[in-house]
Amino acid sequence: MPVRDLRDHSRTERGKTFSLVKKHTLPPNDQGGWMAQTRDFLESSAYRTLSTNAKRALDRLKIEHIGHGRTHNGKLIVTHDQFISYGVTPEYVGDALDELAFKGLLKITRGRAGNGTAHPNVFRLTFDGDYEGAPATNEWKRCTDDDAKRWVETVREQRKIQRANVGRKTKPSLCNPEVRPLRVSEIRVAAGVR
Repeated sequence: MPVRDLRDHSRTERGKTFSLVKKHTLPPNDQGGWMAQTRDFLESSAYRTLSTNAKRALDRLKIEHIGHGRTHNGKLIVTHDQFISYGVTPEYVGDALDELAFKGLLKITRGRAGNGTAHPNVFRLTFDGDYEGAPATNEWKRCTDDDAKRWVETVREQRKIQRANVGRKTKPSLCNPEVRPLRVSEIRVAAGVR
């Protein structure tokens, strides 16, 4: 094994300069960018058990992340229409995002409806560093096969019910069959007697 000079920071162990190594590990300019995924990630329960719509939604988020040069993770904004145009079934966009969040692949900061102003959902992929320079949180490692089974059996339906109730207020019926009797003071006011 060759002896390495510890004071020489311009070379790697194989003798290539750092700029050459960097040149050969960066994507070609004509490819538009790339994102590496580890073998552990691809073999994890969180990734293997994703539904088709969840995989498409994750791919769309990765495209957005790569499009920003991988510098906006934690500030990624992808609209509902963008998910649909990428191939996610329209009625399952919310389900796919909830599945990604449950399995630890994604963190969602929920937006809200605005009066003429958009407040969209903001996404952060947990398997890559964020825009502030923090490393990946790798929350997907906590997802087990039992968690994936629990998602399919019970949690998916619970999240669906929660999504259906967000922003919905119960309104009283306009045609109330029970008419409450008038109080004495209301009868006097109606009759003009004081």
